[in-house]
Amino acid sequence: MATKVLIVEDERLVAQHIAQLLKNNGYEVCAIASQGDGALKKIAELYPDLVLLDIRIKGEIDGVEVAERIKSLYSIPIVYLTAFSDGETLERAQKTNPQGYVIKPFRREQLLSTVAIAIANHQKQEKSAATSLPMSANHYRLQPTLDYIQNHLDQGITVEFLAGAIGMSTAYFCRFFQKEIGCSPYQFIIQQRVERAKELLLERHLPISEVALRCGFSSHSQLNHHFRNLLGITPKEYRSR
Repeated sequence: MATKVLIVEDERLVAQHIAQLLKNNGYEVCAIASQGDGALKKIAELYPDLVLLDIRIKGEIDGVEVAERIKSLYSIPIVYLTAFSDGETLERAQKTNPQGYVIKPFRREQLLSTVAIAIANHQKQEKSAATSLPMSANHYRLQPTLDYIQNHLDQGITVEFLAGAIGMSTAYFCRFFQKEIGCSPYQFIIQQRVERAKELLLERHLPISEVALRCGFSSHSQLNHHFRNLLGITPKEYRSR
């Protein structure tokens, strides 16, 4: 299955050029967005494997704010597209931990190599986080949260709810969880849902779409996206082994 890329670029010709280069090299361009709000809607709908994001996109929110929202909600790698930026913008951008930068005007080889490396690095990080074990002495403080997640994987779980349940602000809870568990709350939920999906896939009478719903994924494609990111294969391929 082709890697899905979302392009967020307000220069139409540049976006079309990037899209054609990616398509010619085996990628699926799932959408092109010209503004930040539209990009966030497309991400929620399509769950791309990578977002190519103009750092100075026009509109109410710039590229860095789009990246901040992506990072708070999803585990999707970001590569910034940029021609120039002031020091403050670059400092903000760096805090979103992008997987790379493509400097405009760019060469074909630069774009393709940056995209390939970004995807490979992200997959390695996801697999590493999935196998890491919490070792902190403060881990017990999160045990009720971890138990709740395990018992409600098929339901909508928000970070805001988890934080409020143990009396923390969302920002502090995310930092605390990351330090103690080794990944963000969102990443942990996704990892546990994928593990549950592995178990359910052994029940061959269950359609994969039903497996997705029982694990809290909104669709087969969403399960497919996260399963492949963590394990390198699709649910169908896993079931066929």
